[in-house]
Amino acid sequence: MEKTRIMLWKRPNPLERIAFWQFLGFVLLLLVVWVDQVLDLQDVFFGTPRSAAAWLGAAVLSAAIIIVGFITITHTFVQQKFVLRGLLRVCTYCKRIKLDSQKWEQMEKYVSDRSRAEFSHGICPECFQRTVADLEKQGLIAPAPAQSERAPHA
Repeated sequence: MEKTRIMLWKRPNPLERIAFWQFLGFVLLLLVVWVDQVLDLQDVFFGTPRSAAAWLGAAVLSAAIIIVGFITITHTFVQQKFVLRGLLRVCTYCKRIKLDSQKWEQMEKYVSDRSRAEFSHGICPECFQRTVADLEKQGLIAPAPAQSERAPHA
């Protein structure tokens, strides 16, 4: 019997997950600042004489943490505009992407314009073998020697 998982929320994308952990980290920093003010952590951990509470210093430090946290988390969400999402209609033959009812664009240009991805082309082993076989059938290249005819590698 297969267990079914009930999803109460959609799975967050990686940048949302990063922003969540950044937010949690800044909240923990704020918590440490205020716990230090209330409990005087130097006294608790190192036995130093208890110092007077510096509420204004804690407030200024908290404000700085909030500002840095806001900038950091906002930057993470701004980066999301460079993440492609959704369905792309791609031509089966030429691999161009449909922009609207009349316009198609090369996939490399589309992705490069809308993200920070860069392209480099190559050929996978399956396509290479298929291309070599097609060229051999057409007589454009000589057939490759059989495995037993090849010299052993030293």
